[in-house]
Amino acid sequence: MKKCDKASGKPVSRRDFLALAGGGAALAMTGWPDKQAMGQTPMGASAGTAESLDTGGIAMEHFESARKRAAAMVAKLTLPEKISQFGSTVPGIPRVDLPAFKYYGSEALHGLIHAGPITSFPLPLALGCSWNRELVERVFTAVSDEIWAWHKKDGQSLAMFSPPTVNMGTRDPRWGRIGENYSEDPYLVSQMAIHTIHGMQGHDPRYLKTIACAKHFIANDTEDDREETSATVDPRSFWEYYSRGFEACVREGHVFTVMSSYNAMNGIPTTANRFLLTDLLRGRWGFRGYVVSDCDAVGDICRTHHFVPNYAEAAALAVNAGCDINCGDTLQKYLGKAVEEQLVSEAALDHSLIRSFTGRILLGEFDPQEQVPYSNTPIACLESAAHQELAREAARQSIVLFKNENNTLPLDKKHLKKIAVIGPTADVCHLGNYSGKPSFLVSPLEGINAYLGASAAAKKVLYATGCSVVGEKHAAEFAEAVKAAKEADVALVFVGADQQVDAEGHDRRRIDLPGVQHELVQAVYAANPRTILVISSNCPVAVNWEQDHLPAIAGGMFLGEQQGHALAEVLFGDYNPGGKLNTTWYRRVEDLPDFHDYDLRHGRTYMYFHGEPLYPFGHGLSYTQFQYKNLRLSGDTLGPGGKATVSLDVTNSGGRDGDEVVQVYVHVAGSKVERPIKQLVNFARVHIKAGESRTVSFDLPYDERALAYWDDGKYDFVVEAGTVDVMVGASSADIKLKGQLQLVA
Repeated sequence: MKKCDKASGKPVSRRDFLALAGGGAALAMTGWPDKQAMGQTPMGASAGTAESLDTGGIAMEHFESARKRAAAMVAKLTLPEKISQFGSTVPGIPRVDLPAFKYYGSEALHGLIHAGPITSFPLPLALGCSWNRELVERVFTAVSDEIWAWHKKDGQSLAMFSPPTVNMGTRDPRWGRIGENYSEDPYLVSQMAIHTIHGMQGHDPRYLKTIACAKHFIANDTEDDREETSATVDPRSFWEYYSRGFEACVREGHVFTVMSSYNAMNGIPTTANRFLLTDLLRGRWGFRGYVVSDCDAVGDICRTHHFVPNYAEAAALAVNAGCDINCGDTLQKYLGKAVEEQLVSEAALDHSLIRSFTGRILLGEFDPQEQVPYSNTPIACLESAAHQELAREAARQSIVLFKNENNTLPLDKKHLKKIAVIGPTADVCHLGNYSGKPSFLVSPLEGINAYLGASAAAKKVLYATGCSVVGEKHAAEFAEAVKAAKEADVALVFVGADQQVDAEGHDRRRIDLPGVQHELVQAVYAANPRTILVISSNCPVAVNWEQDHLPAIAGGMFLGEQQGHALAEVLFGDYNPGGKLNTTWYRRVEDLPDFHDYDLRHGRTYMYFHGEPLYPFGHGLSYTQFQYKNLRLSGDTLGPGGKATVSLDVTNSGGRDGDEVVQVYVHVAGSKVERPIKQLVNFARVHIKAGESRTVSFDLPYDERALAYWDDGKYDFVVEAGTVDVMVGASSADIKLKGQLQLVA
């Protein structure tokens, strides 16, 4: 049997291994008390019985029927046949009429990864800036439509490995996969993820439209060392922050797949952690789908974490912990040996296969296709005009206006003779990672040319790259950019970072613009003080000098295939931007904690950061002005089982129709433990016509997670009696109205 390299520390004994495989000791090794074994469960948690738990959009009777069918199918298989079904791509078994299947059909992070025609929507980090739940669900309804269209066309699997990405690496802008998540805030992440899953899996009580996958569970928030690192996570940070998005995906989104991550947490590989994959995920939260490993996280239990000495023990530990599908081949190769050595039982294998087979049944694989409501999805939906328009609308709503001194924007094309379009991201339609290959790609330069019209663009637009994203300065390219800026009435400089700078497996070290882009901006500004910065990036970038000197800054994250059209419409005023930042934009790396520090209270996110950011969480301007007034709370106190209603009036006092994202925050005053400076509890994107007012109302329930804190001594969330500050504003730093409630414990 193949041996893994031994760990340099104390090896795991066979006795310890078997104890870990059995369950509760996995939690004890984290340093946390095993209160679940003592019968305690967190506030709002369920006991975990199949009869009492919602199985996720699918009616209970249909879920139970599918589970029984799955059990009958598994019962017909021999042990070798069962083991063959643990991969992400599994062979057919003709003896029992079982077809081949792909649990890893593809990724659909912001559109299916497939050759065109396929629609590529904005990156999740961009979509998060829309603060629009309904828009996100519409986007992923379109994505799942296109998955079904390709399923009919070429057999594309309906089981996905994404979306949503909800591990909270967005807590730090250096994370290499920051473009994959929706926000640094757990509530905003949860809301976007829930509606992503609803769009992907549908609302039919009998069938899943596709299978979505919540990943990477959990604390996989660094990339360079993700396969060997162990995240040290304190209990409060775990329960109050890192686990919230996953809990929402299960309890409210009803996601059917969760992916275990590469890393370890508190010394235990997540793919080997029974507390995470069984006690928490299934027992407390009521997850009824299947767990898939990241590729090949099962092998990493032995290979990189050295948690056990060989692959058979790694395979057994993963299955006993609750992992059902192996992206990779460790389970298929070594489960036979593990059963032979009595490290895992055949019954445990059966339980895993029943869960994964249930997913196949709920997709309608074994039923007549006319019985499956999604089978009538037209192939013509692929990158259809309607989906292109939706991608364009999603891009529009995701654009942020960072600065607009003296109403520099929008531009009036009637009064511009020459426009310089400059920069390394101007003539590229960057899609970001996990992207398909759409047929219609519109770069910012192409969008501006199309907006102006071919003949006008030929006379009006001067284009110069100036520099590359990461390369060195070349005098001739700089000179061409400066010349264009001097000849133009306005210079639009497109800058940012791309996957050369940060990507899966590669974190950033710096947060400023890479290469010589800062120098390019300064040279263009010296040639033309009417220089506008347009950010087109896959991550936040520190543009401190630009914020201090340039009159206007707009843009944001990679905005999908229609980004050029959307940016042109915003720059020239056909669309009034309403996006708000979903992360804090910091001024310098020195403002951040150590990259591997998982304690939120050490200055992470807007909730605990005491410095002055470049742009605060929730920031975003408009071409109009909004006034907030008349805050009303439905009562003075809030007690168990109750809820408060927060209402206010918002008036568009400017001359343009526009969207405002109204944000509600709370702060628990006088707590005996350190609490967030403020924490988001609700939001609404509202469209208000010029001169009109809208009344906006929000529910604030007693069981809102931000009103409680995790007490590790009680192993539960605790609400303290006292005062809660209720704050409503246009950003976390722009609070317009304040009120107070008294919490009753």
